[in-house]
Amino acid sequence: MDFTLDIDDRGHLVCHLSADDVEVMAGAADAPAAGDALVGAAEDALGADGYGECEWLVPGGEYRWMLRREGPVLTVAVMWSSGTCTGYQHVFRSECDAAWFLERVRVEVARASMQAL
Repeated sequence: MDFTLDIDDRGHLVCHLSADDVEVMAGAADAPAAGDALVGAAEDALGADGYGECEWLVPGGEYRWMLRREGPVLTVAVMWSSGTCTGYQHVFRSECDAAWFLERVRVEVARASMQAL
């Protein structure tokens, strides 16, 4: 699994996720809040409960990140919803090293924050 975070020309946070032959994109309108929320969810997942979750809001819907850790392995699932009637649709799911993910999220959020300046 790999991912990068970037700021688009509207100032939105964009995450490019890839694993095996799957490549997807998720975004958030409020880049600073979304970055902080993902860091918090990753920190929660590495905590005693082994679970972290956050939402990224965009015009027209939201992405929900769900992170579950079992030992050193973290399952990353990203879902999309355009409203309560449609529910959530699976966008991305992969496993990786939990400590690597937390460090990568921190690095990517810091890098994206520098782009926003």
